[in-house]
Amino acid sequence: MFELLLVILTFASPILIAIFISKYFKYKSEVNAQLQELQNELGSKANHELQNEVKDLKERLASVETIVTDSGYELNQKIANLK
Repeated sequence: MFELLLVILTFASPILIAIFISKYFKYKSEVNAQLQELQNELGSKANHELQNEVKDLKERLASVETIVTDSGYELNQKIANLK
C-alpha cells in the first residue's frame, strides 16, 4: 500500500509542481498589472496637481507684474525714497 502511494506521489509531483508554478506566475502577472495601473494613476494625479500649481503661480505672477508696473506703485516708491 505504501509503495502504491510512493508511485502515485512520484508521478503526481511534477504535475502538481507545474500547476503551482503556473498559478504563481499568473498571480504575479496580475499583481504587476495592478501595480502598473496604480503607478499610472498616481502619475496622472501628480501631473494634474502640478499643472494646477503652475496655473496658480502664473496667475499670482500676473498679479505681481500688474502691481509693479502700475504707475501708482512708482509714485509710492518715489515718495518712500524722499523720506
